[in-house]
Amino acid sequence: MELMKNYSDLLTEIECIKQEIRLTEREFEYWSGIRMHDKESDGIPLGTMKHHKVSTQLTQIEKKRIALNRLNERLEYHEKYKERMDKLMQQFNGLEYKVAYKKWVEMKKLKEIAEELGYSEQYIKEISAKLSKTYKKPTDLLKSV
Repeated sequence: MELMKNYSDLLTEIECIKQEIRLTEREFEYWSGIRMHDKESDGIPLGTMKHHKVSTQLTQIEKKRIALNRLNERLEYHEKYKERMDKLMQQFNGLEYKVAYKKWVEMKKLKEIAEELGYSEQYIKEISAKLSKTYKKPTDLLKSV
């Protein structure tokens, strides 16, 4: 069941990277004066910020470009890892795995899980308690990625 927690951590990490990309794109736009996703943009209007030297702007633009490249590489790596984990988890059978997936990955309440799987809420609570006893330590997936 630790795999389910790791998978949930991975999904969170992917969302964090996407947020970092959005923030870095806004910073790039600030320093360059170019909108990242504007197809009509042509050229670099560096003169739009009179309170910064052009050399400062160029330095910041380069830093943001490098940061965006690194973030996009990290995102691609994590998304490929997610695809591999998706394939692996599709091979699991059994009620415990279904409950663990819905609880830890989909973040559903036990009542919802019971309704979806067609079992009593009490039975799903028992399975969940068993899973929680099995899993006691925090995940370290992201350190190894």
